Amino acid sequence: MELHQLRYFIAVVESGTFTAAAEAVRISQSGVSTQLQKLERELGVSLIDRTARRVSLTPAGERLVPYARAALAAVDDVTSAANDIRGLVTGSLRVATVAGLNWHPLFDAVAAVHTEHPGIDLRLHEGTSDALIAETRGGTVDVAIAAWSGAAPEGVRSAVVFDDPTVAVVGTRHPWAARTLIRPAEIARAELIALPFGTGARTALAGLLSRAGSERVTPRWEVSSPVSVQMLASRGVGVGIVSATTAKDWDGVIAIPIADDRARSQLGVIWQPRPTHAAAAFLDLLLPRSNPQAALPR
Repeated sequence: MELHQLRYFIAVVESGTFTAAAEAVRISQSGVSTQLQKLERELGVSLIDRTARRVSLTPAGERLVPYARAALAAVDDVTSAANDIRGLVTGSLRVATVAGLNWHPLFDAVAAVHTEHPGIDLRLHEGTSDALIAETRGGTVDVAIAAWSGAAPEGVRSAVVFDDPTVAVVGTRHPWAARTLIRPAEIARAELIALPFGTGARTALAGLLSRAGSERVTPRWEVSSPVSVQMLASRGVGVGIVSATTAKDWDGVIAIPIADDRARSQLGVIWQPRPTHAAAAFLDLLLPRSNPQAALPR
């Protein structure tokens, strides 16, 4: 078994096609296919189901993915340790964040890695919190900024940056504008403006509605960004549901507490249980800077 065969295998898993995997590892598509066939013959099992239009894993392939990742991570650790001895930090670093994040420490850390560790191949992408947690747990992301409601995500390490209540956001002319507290039963009957499933605020809302005895699932308005929540609520079309921190500096709306102490969401940093040297360097830059100072989309 050769290490490059494992790298090609993981490249196919992550990209979903032999063509994309070949581009990622910079060899021909036939080269990737040939090496995977050799790996399958040596292991005595089929790893890839080639009958579908898009490459998928066989049951054996699914079972072997974490072991292949662990083997490659161990090799990368040896290389990283040698680089540390030489005073270098190299390797790939995959960072992800919830869409529309406006949290300065993250971008300060990204800029610092870019400047101080040019040997790190840093990549950044956005997504919903549930997807980012799954990607970090599955090993395709090293460090993520994600939101959740309730217990911290399992299978990853985490550090909470914000832990705050969910609020109802209304326009200044809304009938609730002068209220100081909103009951969950009232939320259940309102024309709601909510973020999509997979966000911390939506998870907190689902829990709130469930505790209120509501079977409601779909809000009147479902939008992809907190800015849209603000824009709609300020025009009086409904009641926005976001975290208190998210709505902190919004103009044209009023954020009203909800009478449910469990309607809270957390936003924090999550990372793999065994961070790579590159991820550890990034976390060293990020976590000490975790000082709440901006409205965070949740």
